[in-house]
Parts: sequence; structure tokens; C-alpha cells
Amino acid sequence: MRIRSYGKPLSVRGFQKLMNYSSPGKAQRVLSRLERIGLIEKNSSNEYIAKDLPPQLGMYVVFRGYIIPRVLIYATYATATAIVYTALAKPNMNIALLLMALIIPYWVETIKVAKIAKELLKT
Repeated sequence: MRIRSYGKPLSVRGFQKLMNYSSPGKAQRVLSRLERIGLIEKNSSNEYIAKDLPPQLGMYVVFRGYIIPRVLIYATYATATAIVYTALAKPNMNIALLLMALIIPYWVETIKVAKIAKELLKT
């Protein structure tokens, strides 16, 4: 977040210039949303200050503007590895079932974390 690295309180116009937005209305909408989800706060002189990040945000990664659960990366990697191993090594059925049993918790956790993200972003 650029506003966190800036380190000083910002007005709407200052935020507009920092983010290279074309209108102060767009900057105001973004600041209002950030304030609503608790990432920034407005002081008495109507300037915005970045707050400390909530610990729940550590479970997510921002990739090209999308917020994705960190565990999704692990689940995808584990699934791809298991598929490639199964395709190349042709293991017996017990090994294939064991691999599936090891991967399922990753996907269950991915679904849980995605629901938490939906709740976080809804506010």
C-alpha cells in the first residue's frame, strides 16, 4: 500500500496525486472503502492515516490486483505434483489414495480462508 509507505497523513488531494488518479471523487471512494474495512483512519483535520494491518491479511497474497488465499498456492502446487507423480510413476491405488488424502485438507482450508476473505471485503 502506497499510503503506508508514505508515512504521513494525507488529504484526499494528496492521495489523488500519490495514486495518480484523475479525479478526487475516485480517490475519496477508495479512501472511504479503505476506512470502512479498517485499513486507514481519518483524523480531526480530515486527513487519512494508515493503520497497522490486521493479522488476518497475512493469509492472503495480492497478485495482479486480486486478493488470493496463500493456501491456494500450496493446494495448487500439491495437487499438480500429485497428478504429475501419478501420471508418470503409475503407483498402486493405495499410494494414489494417500496422496488424495494429503491434498484434501489444503482445499478445505482454501475454502475456509476464501469465505473469511469474502466477509472481510464485504464490510
